[in-house]
Amino acid sequence: MAKKRYSVTLSESIIKPEFLYSKNGSATFECRELISQDTIGSKEIVVFRAVFGPKEAHSKHRHTKCDEIVHCIAGRGVEGVEIEPGVYKEFVYVPGTTMYLPKGTGHYTRNPDNFDNLLLIGIFTGVPDMDKNTTGYESCGDITEKEKVLQ
Repeated sequence: MAKKRYSVTLSESIIKPEFLYSKNGSATFECRELISQDTIGSKEIVVFRAVFGPKEAHSKHRHTKCDEIVHCIAGRGVEGVEIEPGVYKEFVYVPGTTMYLPKGTGHYTRNPDNFDNLLLIGIFTGVPDMDKNTTGYESCGDITEKEKVLQ
């Protein structure tokens, strides 16, 4: 019988290539699975850690198969949320802010800061991993300059 695991260290987390961006040889965005089926055997919840470097963003998208909860640990960021079809409203992340993004809600995340990283911890409910086809990831396009109202 396999021994049950109850904790995961950052070094045991998983980074998948589609969740790692880099510029000039330096990582500007990474998203790691901390708790998932692959790391600890969880089949119904994923906990992830996302780090956005200065001026980095994750484009507009939605998850059709899970809810997403995101909590800001450090830095200052922006979450754009689709409040009606094709219309996004920006909300500020500061440490202690938590966002709830119900299944199917269009959203994007960006770090408007010039110097500091944005560190987020997130949860996907009802799925075993954060693979795009598992979460029902659908791209909704790039963030437009007009949508960037918070600096």
